[in-house]
Amino acid sequence: MKKSTEASATACWDCLYRRDFENTFLGICTWFEVHGKGSNKDIPPSLVEKGCKYWKKK
Repeated sequence: MKKSTEASATACWDCLYRRDFENTFLGICTWFEVHGKGSNKDIPPSLVEKGCKYWKKK
């Protein structure tokens, strides 16, 4: 399990692939479109604070 400081270090808020598009509060993950794996996806509330395996520092 990650410590809270590690979890916040990989939060979607600080990810290179997070963008504010349209009227989404949590933003859009652009990793999928950038890597040819499909269209951009809404960031779910359950992931926004902990991030995911594709997280990359801004």
